[in-house]
Order: sequence, then structure tokens, then C-alpha cells
Amino acid sequence: MKYSYEILPRPDDLGGGWRLRLLEDGEEVGGGVFPPVEEPGVTRDDALADAFADAETEAYDWLDSRPGEE
Repeated sequence: MKYSYEILPRPDDLGGGWRLRLLEDGEEVGGGVFPPVEEPGVTRDDALADAFADAETEAYDWLDSRPGEE
């Protein structure tokens, strides 16, 4: 089985940020959305970068939990 992921931008009208797709043999088997969390002192660009990093961390955690190829 081949495991992979995609992180795609989300439209601003849906809250912006990123959509994570977890893929097994090319089929989506999970994922999530990672909107930017804007706080005082955090720019929109930094909030988007943080949201992307969160999505990527989730993807790597998922990949690490998959059984190895034999």
C-alpha cells in the first residue's frame, strides 16, 4: 500500500487556511481543515504558516502510524 498526503489551500469564504487529505493507494481516508488562528501580534501570513505547519505535522504523524511496506 502507498500512503501519501496533500495539503491544499482553502478558499477565504470557507475560513481560509489549509485542507489536509490523507491518502491510501490514492483514495482519501481522512484529513482535516487547518484555518489560520489570528491573534494579537500575529500577522495573517504567520497565522497561515502556522496552520500549514500544523497540517504537515498531522500528516507526518499519520504517515508514521501506518504499517511498513513488506
